[in-house]
Amino acid sequence: MQIGFEAKRLFLNDRGLGNYARNLLYGLLKYAPSHNYHLFTPQYSDKHINKEFINTSRVTIHEPSGLLGAISKSAWRSFGLGKEVRKHQMDVFHGLAQELPKDIKKSKARSIVTIHDMIFLQHPEFYKPIDRKIYFSKVKFAVHNADHIVAISEQTKNDILTTFKIAEDRISVIYQSCNEVFYEKRSGEELAQVKQKWNLPSNYLLYVGALNENKNVKIILEALTQLKSKVDLPLVIVGNGEAYKKTLIKYASENNLLKQLIFASEIANPSPLELSSFYQMASVFIFPSFYEGFGIPILEARFSGIPVIASNSSCLEEAGGEESYYFNPNDAEELAELIFKTKSLACSTPENFKLKELTKQLMYLYSIFTP
Repeated sequence: MQIGFEAKRLFLNDRGLGNYARNLLYGLLKYAPSHNYHLFTPQYSDKHINKEFINTSRVTIHEPSGLLGAISKSAWRSFGLGKEVRKHQMDVFHGLAQELPKDIKKSKARSIVTIHDMIFLQHPEFYKPIDRKIYFSKVKFAVHNADHIVAISEQTKNDILTTFKIAEDRISVIYQSCNEVFYEKRSGEELAQVKQKWNLPSNYLLYVGALNENKNVKIILEALTQLKSKVDLPLVIVGNGEAYKKTLIKYASENNLLKQLIFASEIANPSPLELSSFYQMASVFIFPSFYEGFGIPILEARFSGIPVIASNSSCLEEAGGEESYYFNPNDAEELAELIFKTKSLACSTPENFKLKELTKQLMYLYSIFTP
């Protein structure tokens, strides 16, 4: 089978959409190696990818070509990709990040799109009006023109059905997984190297993800303010976002928490292997987001064997399972109580979210589209 992917974020994005695309490709190459995978991208970069997987005869990378590609890489991706997919005779084309090219019907391939979230509709206050309009337009086109839709959670599926009034049988819920390095226990030497490189304390709370208003990281600091004299755990943050980072520093400064606030990404962004050590040395992982499509860091923490505290909003209970702990994302006192109970919190390994299972479900979906 010839399977094509819109792969811009696979190569260029170091956050959730990029991680989803890379994990999906690595899983397919490992567990379904008999097929050919074509990555269509406006720009190639090896900054975020595992070259061992990419440098194989089963993977072909396609960059802009022809007159349209020479004029504009963006235009090639949006308006010329269907023609390119037809040229290379794809059986299936999968848009990995909420969109499909406008000429997808010209491709002659069966099309699938993954919709991750509808945050721009559920929380419009976090987005500029022009961005909301662009995101909605792209999702609307993809949903109405794809042969099938993958939603990464039941929450996202319900949001799609509510917004676009399409037939429910056009959507399959296929959860995300995470990099398989998080399934493995790190050695004492590996843990020590990471601890030394980032000068990590022996015990700490951990947050991993982007830094923006929706992620709601400030509430962790508000909880720590309430826990003064009871809990003295620092908060280690792995993630970037300069504007929101200033908000966190300002609050920490005003509430005498600067010594408890550690921005690990100021030293370096850890690789997935290094990040697994961050998780395994943490006392508890906290994910306080207002709204998500899924929440891969929750899986990473659960596979790492540490307790998880997450907000009870959107789909996070789908990712966190019954043994994670949940709080109102607007209630710092409730979060503080859970942090105080950290030593007695249980944790569980989410075997049903392993990459092999995700791959099996996707390959079944691809197979039913081809003769």
